Parts: sequence; C-alpha cells; structure tokens
Amino acid sequence: MIVRMSYWKCKKKYWSEDKDLFEKGAVPIMENHGGFIRAMLLAEQNSVNRIAFTVWKDDSSYCAFAEHSDLKRITKMFAHMYAEGGEPKPYEYVVKAHSSK
Repeated sequence: MIVRMSYWKCKKKYWSEDKDLFEKGAVPIMENHGGFIRAMLLAEQNSVNRIAFTVWKDDSSYCAFAEHSDLKRITKMFAHMYAEGGEPKPYEYVVKAHSSK
C-alpha cells in the first residue's frame, strides 16, 4: 500500500466548503482510478492547516493516478481555497505495517 499525504493551507472562510468539495468532487474522481482504497480530509480545529490523506493498493496504481491529469484537476478545483503560500505539498509513504481493523 501507498499513502499520499498532501499538506496545504485553506482560507478560514472555507471551513465547510472544503469538506463538501472533497467528498463530492475529489473523492469521486479518485474512485474512478484502479487501486484507490480510501481518502480523508484532515483539519486542525479552527486552523488553516489541512491534510489530504489517500491510500492506494500499490505503487503502480498510485503512480498511474499521480501521472494522470485528474490529480491536477483536483488540485485546481481547490485553488480558490489555498491561503497565500498554502499550495499542496505532497509526500508519499510506503505502508510497512497496519492494524487488521
């Protein structure tokens, strides 16, 4: 499994809108890609900090998504929400162990 965590800063006025756009816009796009397992949008309470957390079956399925125009499409759909200097900074991690639940 591969986990992609993208750190970004969201303007405070979009506290609720980012959730809706993630669930109704970004997630359906990712669900159309083979190997997609899960996505979560994380936020610190009353903060501009966000983490988009996605899980992929393997390196090849993640790489196919990362190279596809849909990733740029998702990034662009959130562009109006990015705080100054808050564009996404992605990091990819190999899952070495996980719980069974």
